[in-house]
Amino acid sequence: MWAIAADDTLDKAQSFRDQLGLTMPVLFDEDGSVHAQYDVGKAATNTVYPQDWIIGVDGTVQYVNNAYEPEEMAAVIEAELAK
Repeated sequence: MWAIAADDTLDKAQSFRDQLGLTMPVLFDEDGSVHAQYDVGKAATNTVYPQDWIIGVDGTVQYVNNAYEPEEMAAVIEAELAK
């Protein structure tokens, strides 16, 4: 699991991760190309940050949300890990 930061700086994203007590690496999407690759359009998300994205084992977007919903995210992750 990785966090991908597209705004601010890598240092700010890592600081935010540390404040939450998370241990995953933070990657910096400097030119926005990763976000563009998985952009599912305005229907599923908007420009509110942070956004939670889960990419499935097959490389497709399985979950996108602007609200932090850990139970829902855990269910999607567990389903993907079971595949």
